Amino acid sequence: MNTKSLRYTVAALAMQCLLVAAPAPAQASGGDDRSPVLSNWEIEAATGLSLTEIGNRWWAFAFEHLDFLFDTTGEFSAQGDVPGPLFFAEGSGGEPVNLRAEVPRGQLLVLPIATYNWTLFDPCAEPRCARHIINDNFIAGVRDVYLKIDGERVDDIDSLLVKVSRSNPAIFLVDAGPIQDDGFGGILPSLQGGYWAVLRPLSPGRHVLEFGAKAPELDGLTGERTGGRITLKARLTVTVAGCRDRRRCDD
Repeated sequence: MNTKSLRYTVAALAMQCLLVAAPAPAQASGGDDRSPVLSNWEIEAATGLSLTEIGNRWWAFAFEHLDFLFDTTGEFSAQGDVPGPLFFAEGSGGEPVNLRAEVPRGQLLVLPIATYNWTLFDPCAEPRCARHIINDNFIAGVRDVYLKIDGERVDDIDSLLVKVSRSNPAIFLVDAGPIQDDGFGGILPSLQGGYWAVLRPLSPGRHVLEFGAKAPELDGLTGERTGGRITLKARLTVTVAGCRDRRRCDD
């Protein structure tokens, strides 16, 4: 794939959505009554990162691992087992996808529910312009966002929203590949936003994760709305290995 097609494709795949699976008897987070989704302060306590920073890392990683970014089956899901406590899940780029992933016990699962990334490049090479594309053109047009874990709908979806800050936009760098004739490529500054979730470690067994949204279709070169709509939808079966020693599983 050449980088020009990458630019178009990444713009489309910037809208990441749903992950589902088959029914699972296992409990989502070890049987306690806490929400399976970490709050913002819990995320920072567990990782030292904000939800925005985790989203930035997911996108920087995805640009460097195109097999992972364009995966629609989970064939490359193992790449999401990044160093540290996080496991990056894949999502939908606009077509319904069925994914599978084996997640190590104890990992925090990062779900890109409905997100959009913009590299700072003409005709929108300034943070102010990119903020408008992400916050106003994309996020403001997202509807019907949902997340289900083992059939249970997660409430307070708005708490999962990341917007580009007006006063201090969190710019990060991505590798956009070889430089093209129009100058696009190389290491470029980038901004992202949308709906993300970080799940508590799932208990051993098989789990069903479903998430999705309806999002506005944006032009890949200008970031302007085309008038079309995209239904983001994915299905992910997550399998977490059990423990031979039950006492160690309960630690």
